Amino acid sequence: MKPRQMLPVNEVLLKARFPSVYKKILQVGDRMPDSFYFEGSGGKERLMIQRGEHSFCPYGDKNPSNLIKRWYKALNMVGESLYAITGFGDGSHLLHFLRESGTGINFLVAEKDPALLREVLARKDFTELLGHQRFILGTGEPDDDFFAPIQGAALTGVNDINSVVFSPLHSVDEIYYDKVRNELVRQYLVIRPLMEVNVRTATNLQENTFRNLPHMAQAPDVGELKGEFPEIPFVLVGAGPSLDESIEFLRKVEEKAIIIASNSSYRKLINSDIKPHMVVTADPMSPTLAGFQNISLEGVPLACPFSAYPEIVSRFSGRIFSWCTFNPIVDIVKAYMGQKPGTVIMEQGTVSGCVLDLSRLFGCKKVMFVGQDMAVREDGRYYTDDSSYADHGRHYAVSAKGQRLPGNTQEKVLVEQRLFVYLKTFEQFIAKKSLECEYRNLARTGVKIEGAPYCDYDDALEWIGDSSNKAFKERISELLNRQGDCPDLSKVFEGAKIYVEEVYEKALAGAIKSELLPEKYAGTNYSGHKSIKELLKDGGELNKLVDSNNIFWNFLLEGKTKGELVTYQRALRDIDFPSKNWTAVQGNREYFWALSEGCHWLLETLDKNIESRTWSQTAIS
Repeated sequence: MKPRQMLPVNEVLLKARFPSVYKKILQVGDRMPDSFYFEGSGGKERLMIQRGEHSFCPYGDKNPSNLIKRWYKALNMVGESLYAITGFGDGSHLLHFLRESGTGINFLVAEKDPALLREVLARKDFTELLGHQRFILGTGEPDDDFFAPIQGAALTGVNDINSVVFSPLHSVDEIYYDKVRNELVRQYLVIRPLMEVNVRTATNLQENTFRNLPHMAQAPDVGELKGEFPEIPFVLVGAGPSLDESIEFLRKVEEKAIIIASNSSYRKLINSDIKPHMVVTADPMSPTLAGFQNISLEGVPLACPFSAYPEIVSRFSGRIFSWCTFNPIVDIVKAYMGQKPGTVIMEQGTVSGCVLDLSRLFGCKKVMFVGQDMAVREDGRYYTDDSSYADHGRHYAVSAKGQRLPGNTQEKVLVEQRLFVYLKTFEQFIAKKSLECEYRNLARTGVKIEGAPYCDYDDALEWIGDSSNKAFKERISELLNRQGDCPDLSKVFEGAKIYVEEVYEKALAGAIKSELLPEKYAGTNYSGHKSIKELLKDGGELNKLVDSNNIFWNFLLEGKTKGELVTYQRALRDIDFPSKNWTAVQGNREYFWALSEGCHWLLETLDKNIESRTWSQTAIS
């Protein structure tokens, strides 16, 4: 039997909203579904599950719609939640779920077999489902791409994750669907706080970037160190309580390994007369400055994103290595200077994750974790006493909630939810390592990290060996010594500013016109009124302008506009009038105001931070 082609209307939406799913469907080639087939012909086909010599219809033989209604009625639905539905089936239960569930309920549909998705999408128009913002689709291996679309649910205020099992479909492969559900919870625990922080701090990220450009525009990119140090061991220093008993080990490997500290562990090292070869910071907010207060910064280079807290950046000016995970401001600057885009470094809620990714970038084959306890000690302490956390008593856990997981030297240790996310981030990173890369863990009182066996100090010293870090230190000095001057930033952003001004002008005009429409136009008899049609046309023209330059749009989006559009999306789901044109106009009104607010803020920020002059490192220092 040959596979069918997906209906064009389904294919267009699938490519636009779920490119990873579309790619996986193409990869199955001509393979037919493993456990499913369609019985019948024409419009009377029904989906069947094959089990050995037996087959049955997952929706029952008598009245599928009644079975689906009873299934849905039995669900205990909670508002503002993300549900996992296991199995796409023929899509009928999903359409019922979509139509009956509330506007705050999002759902991810996991389908193991991409070939089944292709066959279903070849038989019925699913534009209602595929095009709906509350619907999320994943198929095949539950990798990072599988869960990437849940970012939208995180942005629109989902508070909790629940799971729904459509039993006959779940039972096709219970191990697979259980794995998907468990990974969804882990992914959401990582993604939700990251997305919340990203929206909440969007204006800080852009303001920080503008303020940091004079110090960082010509700073060497960490990518210039890519793959250069495979034979030098890498020591990642965290601020866990086991750091206190690891100081002597660090002294013995100061000349043998690349020692890189986070901002939270930096003070302990400096106060112990150990100068790390690099310190890393990533947080854009002021509390992170505490890790650098009242201690020497002399001679230590900093690695950070362009959005790091500006006062820290200014203190390290001239000794900075940059990265750029996603920052349109930096993309514009790099393009103006004729440089390639900045290097992407993993940012997943912990600065130690950034340091871990640097070890991969440098090509180091041996990576040692020091002070990476990621657990709460029996006395409640989970940070070293000599850190900024201790200044406010935050080095002790305030509660005993968490999971009891295997420790390095103890049967079980307490791992709080936040620490558990960090642990899983480390373990997933290690699981993807190259074959020649090895990891070791020196945190005696810490949690066991899969793929990073614990070793004591004698074994750790033997494992590090007699290597030298001289090549790393020399290369760092070479790159820092050849920095150029920051270009004239007013010229750099000239085109972007014009784009934002044009969007602002159109959006504000549309917002005002929308507000002035009389309420009587909400009636269906006014749906074809000239004023209504003009506003719909204005929305289309604004979208055309927005889409005219992707780089400049991202530049506008990644500031205050992001939060405004999140508010717009939340408002949009509750706008529903008998007149579809009036519904569209009211949605456009929210959109116009969102863009107006975002543009106004960005233009003010540009005027405040970008002066018509050429900055130089000499002038800064």
